[in-house]
Amino acid sequence: MAKWWATLQTREKKILAFGSVAFVLMMGYLFVIEPLVEQSDLLTTRVVAQKKLKLHLERVALEAEALRANVGGTKKLSGSGKDTLLAVVSKTSRQNGIKESMKRITPEGSKKARIWLEEASFDQMISWLTVISRSYLITIKNINVTAEDEPGQVRAKLTLATK
Repeated sequence: MAKWWATLQTREKKILAFGSVAFVLMMGYLFVIEPLVEQSDLLTTRVVAQKKLKLHLERVALEAEALRANVGGTKKLSGSGKDTLLAVVSKTSRQNGIKESMKRITPEGSKKARIWLEEASFDQMISWLTVISRSYLITIKNINVTAEDEPGQVRAKLTLATK
């Protein structure tokens, strides 16, 4: 190769040297700089999207808190008098036609109750659970639902709690 280089004219050597330098610079750009720039742009786009998502979720969280605080007709249980968890469960289950399906209610302190339902209408049970969770801020801590032989009928064990 050294012999071949020695046989080249000065002008050819300059052209080859310039071409080699240009080739090395171009390959360096294509394989090092351009991927770094693309990765940086991708990361910047992801960060912007995540910031937008974070702002959106913060707005939704504030809206949810405001709705929880200002829900019309929502009653927070006081734990005394007729506002106890068991009283609300009894009253609302009667109003929603699920009282006959309640086989057992076991209080677990003043803020929790375990309830067993048998041969309950699934639709009525869901409607009842929706009413008590929205109107009285009662949460469903645990639920286990099994289908009965008759269509639309279920057996359920659930734990309800107040805040």
